[in-house]
Amino acid sequence: MGKRTMTASEALFGFCGWLTCREEKTIMSSTNEAGTVVELIEKFMNANNLPIPEDGWEKNLVHPK
Repeated sequence: MGKRTMTASEALFGFCGWLTCREEKTIMSSTNEAGTVVELIEKFMNANNLPIPEDGWEKNLVHPK
């Protein structure tokens, strides 16, 4: 059986699990630069062979209140 594609929810849980296992703190807030987080996302995506987001991906988001 071949390797299946990771679902979006699996990737989210995996990424957050990886962040919580790192010794270095990751700070994410509206008052901090996002560059560090983007670098970590890219590192996780590359390690898991995940595709880059398609143009307009942000239009599909629903943010919880």
